[in-house]
Amino acid sequence: MNQFNIKPPPWQQTPDWPCRWISCHEAGPAPFVVMYRCTFNLKESRRVRINVSGDERYELYFDRDRIGRGSERGDRINWFYETYEVEIPAGEHQWLARCWSLGELKPWAQVSVQPGFLLSPEDEALAPLMGTGEAHWETKPLPGYRFVQTPSGIGTGAKLDIDGASFDWDAMSGEGGGWLPAQAGEPVYLKSNQLHLSSVLRYMRPASLPAMQETSFRPASVRFVGQAGIKESDGRPVEAAHDLPEEHSSWSGLFAGGSMEISAHTRKRVVIDLGNYYCFYPELTVSGGRGSVIRLHWEESFYDEAQGHRKTNREDIVGKWFRGIGDTFRPDGGVGRRFDTLWWHAGRYAELIVETEDEALRLHELRLTETRYPLSMEGFLSCQDERLDQVVAASFRTLQMCAHETYMDCPYWEQLMYVGDTRIQSLITYVSTLDDRLPRKALDMFRASRSNHLGLVNCAYPDQGGKHISSFSLWWAAMVYDYALWRGDREWVRLMMASVRDELERLMCNRSANGAVKLPVSWNFLDWPMYPSGAWSHGEPPHGPDRLNAAYNLLIIYTLELVSKIEDYLGETELAARALRLAEQLSDTVERLFWNEERLMFADDTEHLHFSEHAQVLATLCGSLAPELKRRLMSSFLQAGDLMRTSIYFDHYTFEALAAGGKTDVLLARLEPWLGMGERGLRTTPEIFLDHSRSDCHAWGAHPIYHLYANLLGIRPASMGFAAVEIRPQPGALSYLHGKLPHRNGFIEVKVVASGMKWLVEASLPPGLSGTLVWGDETYPLQEGQHVFQF
Repeated sequence: MNQFNIKPPPWQQTPDWPCRWISCHEAGPAPFVVMYRCTFNLKESRRVRINVSGDERYELYFDRDRIGRGSERGDRINWFYETYEVEIPAGEHQWLARCWSLGELKPWAQVSVQPGFLLSPEDEALAPLMGTGEAHWETKPLPGYRFVQTPSGIGTGAKLDIDGASFDWDAMSGEGGGWLPAQAGEPVYLKSNQLHLSSVLRYMRPASLPAMQETSFRPASVRFVGQAGIKESDGRPVEAAHDLPEEHSSWSGLFAGGSMEISAHTRKRVVIDLGNYYCFYPELTVSGGRGSVIRLHWEESFYDEAQGHRKTNREDIVGKWFRGIGDTFRPDGGVGRRFDTLWWHAGRYAELIVETEDEALRLHELRLTETRYPLSMEGFLSCQDERLDQVVAASFRTLQMCAHETYMDCPYWEQLMYVGDTRIQSLITYVSTLDDRLPRKALDMFRASRSNHLGLVNCAYPDQGGKHISSFSLWWAAMVYDYALWRGDREWVRLMMASVRDELERLMCNRSANGAVKLPVSWNFLDWPMYPSGAWSHGEPPHGPDRLNAAYNLLIIYTLELVSKIEDYLGETELAARALRLAEQLSDTVERLFWNEERLMFADDTEHLHFSEHAQVLATLCGSLAPELKRRLMSSFLQAGDLMRTSIYFDHYTFEALAAGGKTDVLLARLEPWLGMGERGLRTTPEIFLDHSRSDCHAWGAHPIYHLYANLLGIRPASMGFAAVEIRPQPGALSYLHGKLPHRNGFIEVKVVASGMKWLVEASLPPGLSGTLVWGDETYPLQEGQHVFQF
């Protein structure tokens, strides 16, 4: 009996896969690319449903048309397979797959167990006709690839240098010679004593996400054309005097299906502005040009210097350095050669360098296909400040660019799903769309990451590194609370809570004699410092030899309070009371050790040498601390000018604290860096609002969307599962704010308008939803339908 009515995992539901994984013995050790093909004949038309997976990645083609990519990113105990339905007419057909394994050069977030490919029809009668390990599948290595390691700090996997002269062009269409029988591996699942046991290699799961969105787009403009090759371009700035503006339009035609010819013995450097930030697959089709070299690199923005990380206005390219990454294509002189990549690129700018030798080269088309999770903003936000509307657009674009088969911290640099980033990304998702598949997957993958020597959530996962950040363990527990609050699904939350309880117990075992919890020996990142400070090394908050820090202990209190609410939601009243008791006990300890009566705020360390906004923010968010103490603290916090300031990431919690203290006017004032993004040429929110910011696209800074909904319009769940709503508008200095938030029953719409000395508030609730409107000290009941108030 399934006590909690939880759907059994797939390996319990499908113990008898009729097919086996196959591999290419001739490929040798990674890195490599291989092709698989299976030609078959159907006597009559039928709809065929197949399950497909690959290690590390695959592209699946049916009769030369690509129908999918995968496998969805996971790990060994969450190995995903995609399901496709294909209408197949009678006659001869062919499955074709391009698969690759990059080994040590794979992306940081890519897990690999053992290279191979799997295609299993759901109708077992079709297995001898098309199933891997059962039907006649052939394979061959795909030569011509040289894999180029990315610079330090970039975890997106090897880039490509493709030699067209040795590339097997026929194999890409399932033709040519040299095909050999694929080698069949072990069954997907093993049987023993009439019990169905999963293979030790992978635990198979159906894909948890829809296919990634793929949409063709054209760049905005060509910004520079010069006569320079690779050597003349690398390490040198763009110089306006070398630009050939008369050639801009002809190069622009390359993106509209037009072609152009590059004469023999020519060097060209072209800088292309995509117009916005994109994640995309490039594809270049050429003819001729034997011996030529085409280098196509991508970058977020230009640098102010040849070395270092200074980037000022992202619109400017003249006098600045391009230091991108990408691929190199070497045509063999053939006709219609299509060069593409195995993985997508990201950024705003492209640098195309073409060098021809004795033969002219014709460029037919450079096609760009945007790829991302199919995430759309189902509601809307608007206000009287056009700059704030632009912040909303840029913030949501950032969320889209950091949402793929997992959330990502940044699409250009690491492509890792970090817990701290993901909590914020999930909250933005909850207020923007009803689609919560990415947040659910994130919660589940972080839970899976706990199978390590610490038994704690990895700070990022999937990840080959396995790092731990103590604060991120606590943010993961907060993520479970967020899901329970905004979405519900009590029994799925119950499943998560078994791990949440264990996570907290492990962290709280690290107590000092005075009752405070010590920072563990790991990377205790809390936030990037906003100015140089030896006390904030690598984003770790200050602490003495006792390893005690106020913000960390306050974060534990905050988390215990959230956990208590989850336990109440699950009906676990004893566990709820225990979590609250622990929070209150630790609050007494923190107040005793860190409260500084002279400054009326919390110190970072027990010696009271360092002070930060972080400690004051977290204290404000803790319900166990006395309201009067928090009132005094807020006043001191707002007046102090010497605190370590929170960065774009931790500003999320600063904004929560300001709203909780009724200070949304200050919240709006602190949005100034976001409001200035347009003047700096930023299309997305950066990793940090400093000129030396590494990443120009970091979704942990996209949280203004959430705060406009949850704190300024004041739309929040009043109970778990969003069963009721509380609307507490705090427009601050805004005179007009209007928003529509998606709810499973429909939309919650709120409009706040200043009219002379009065406020007009309109609130609309969907059918079946009730709640309250709070204005000042007054509370008004709300039912479904339209409500109008004047204050």
